[in-house]
Amino acid sequence: MLHEIMREHGVNPPREADLARTVSAILDSPNHQILVAEKNSQLVGMCACIFTLSTWSAAPVCELQDLIVSQSERRTQVGSKLIEAAREVARTRGCTRLFLLAEAWNFEAHAFYRRQGFQEKTCLYFELSL
Repeated sequence: MLHEIMREHGVNPPREADLARTVSAILDSPNHQILVAEKNSQLVGMCACIFTLSTWSAAPVCELQDLIVSQSERRTQVGSKLIEAAREVARTRGCTRLFLLAEAWNFEAHAFYRRQGFQEKTCLYFELSL
């Protein structure tokens, strides 16, 4: 699933050993949780929840990352169910906000997130490679 989302975003996946090590660390972290959707014992969707404290909210918050649904399962409620599961996990952990980033060109995702009740916030994303 991670390779699929990276390909869709034009990103070359990291080396397999590096990705496996990172996923293992995520699974071991109390501040991360990966949610998956299966159909007939096949992985058809996933998302990652990252829990942190927000000074802006003065409370715990949850960032939703890497939300992906297999092309064949889009528009079948898999994505909606993943977001609802993420909401519930975040609420259980006392989070007051669930937020995510979407690429500016990904209009289909924008429409989907709006239908899920997310409110669009406008900002510029800056990144510095280290």
